[in-house]
Amino acid sequence: MVDLSTGYKEVSVRHENDKSKLSFWYFKDEELLAVDTINNTKAYVFGTKFIKIDKVKLVDASLVLKTIAS
Repeated sequence: MVDLSTGYKEVSVRHENDKSKLSFWYFKDEELLAVDTINNTKAYVFGTKFIKIDKVKLVDASLVLKTIAS
């Protein structure tokens, strides 16, 4: 988990292509508050570095995480 997932208004879910990796991204308006991951170290590390992110691009597993930071 990256940060605390309290006070959020929306959760975006990202399913990776191999189906064994999953992440939950917690937002309050446009601000990223927290990230929970399952079998997904890359998403965890990514979440620790970026606060602002395009929510539509985030859930598109065809995009590489490091290319979608705002």
